[in-house]
Amino acid sequence: MKKIVIIGSGPGGYYAALKLGKAGLDVTLVDKEYIGGTCLNIGCIPTKTLLDHLSLFEHFKSAREKKLFFCEDLSINQQGLKTFQSEVVGQLKHGLEKLFKNNKINFILGEARFIGNKKILVSTKEKDIELTSDEIIIATGSRPKTIPGFDFDTKLILSSSDVWNIPTIPKKLLVIGSGPIGIEFSRIFNALGSEVTVAEIMDTICPILDTELSLNLSRSLKRRNILLKTSVASKLLEKKNNSIVVEFLSTKNNKKETLEFNGVLVAVGRSPNTENLGLKKAGIETLPGGFIKINEFLESSVKNIWAIGDVTNYPQLAHTASYQARIVAENIMGKKKAFKGDLIPSCIFGYPEVAFVGKREQDLEKDTYQTGKFFFLASGKAKASGRTEGLIKVLIDTNTKKILGAHMIGAEVSNLIHEIVIAMQNNLTAEQVVNSIHAHPTYSEVLSEALESALKEAVHV
Repeated sequence: MKKIVIIGSGPGGYYAALKLGKAGLDVTLVDKEYIGGTCLNIGCIPTKTLLDHLSLFEHFKSAREKKLFFCEDLSINQQGLKTFQSEVVGQLKHGLEKLFKNNKINFILGEARFIGNKKILVSTKEKDIELTSDEIIIATGSRPKTIPGFDFDTKLILSSSDVWNIPTIPKKLLVIGSGPIGIEFSRIFNALGSEVTVAEIMDTICPILDTELSLNLSRSLKRRNILLKTSVASKLLEKKNNSIVVEFLSTKNNKKETLEFNGVLVAVGRSPNTENLGLKKAGIETLPGGFIKINEFLESSVKNIWAIGDVTNYPQLAHTASYQARIVAENIMGKKKAFKGDLIPSCIFGYPEVAFVGKREQDLEKDTYQTGKFFFLASGKAKASGRTEGLIKVLIDTNTKKILGAHMIGAEVSNLIHEIVIAMQNNLTAEQVVNSIHAHPTYSEVLSEALESALKEAVHV
């Protein structure tokens, strides 16, 4: 029976383990911290638990203030929220443990490193265990980056790994970096009562977004009294007992501004966890930044050693890892399946959600595409639910009418984006999608209306 060792039990590692285990292979899964990796324990799941319920709180609060639906004052039971968050994580971890047991997957809590191209040494609290394997999958994930002068101390200078469980609510919080992680935590602490400032060195908030979507997101954040500072570099001037003094230097005119905060969250990206794996011992090649060099089948430079997730040079998202895990598992079982990373959807959670896939408008040449938009404000479902913020924007090829990209901000767009992903992956035209009936009243109609607008067939204008 073929033996498989998987290093890392996050969304990529545990998916590969389960798929290979169900196929009857001998699977050992190793993680140095916990079952489920960063995503389940201190990342996606606990933060989305907070975002979903804090967004619900804001929705009810807004309804009370504007429409007087609720008579009682609403408040957040912070301890109750923490308890629920812990319960969600615990239930999911228990579910994984049960799946591992049912599929005869051997889970080892310990730190793994290569001692050869087919040998792994795992250091546990009790002993060292040497494993020999026919195939090895590296799925060790990533960790938060910092910037010069802002070394993490878990008290005043924090990473996303430090604040997922709301250790404290600072009166004034600075978030450095406006990518998805920075935006999501800005929303969390704003809802919990912090005065939040977001500092971004680039010219726009969340610069990975389509420019129009970035502007809409900026307006949304400002409406919630989140202060945005773009085109600024941040420098730590002074660290006190309970506060930090930060200087902001404009990258446009060198103007300086000094402000004091009770906490700083550094959210400037993540680094792959590859440096302590002993990759050289196995002859595994790496790329700049510590990413593992892989081919189109996700195999490293060493035959039968594979890499998935944040250690590969693809968008560092949980669904990237789990999809890559599926491909690697199938390749280990004899298929020759390549990974295509050009249609990976990205989302920012909280309200309004943000989701996007494909080309941005600033990436396209003039006169090669048509734009279609529809605003949630004109949607019957959005009006009825009181969630009218945002829009959906689609880009289609002028000649073929195939979808080039979609950019969404509004309610439930993290679900709506998948209709576009499927359409693009299967080369469907905008006409083919529009010719599929969308139920009424639903948010999906906003997407259909945007596509009709791109085809110049809109009726609700």
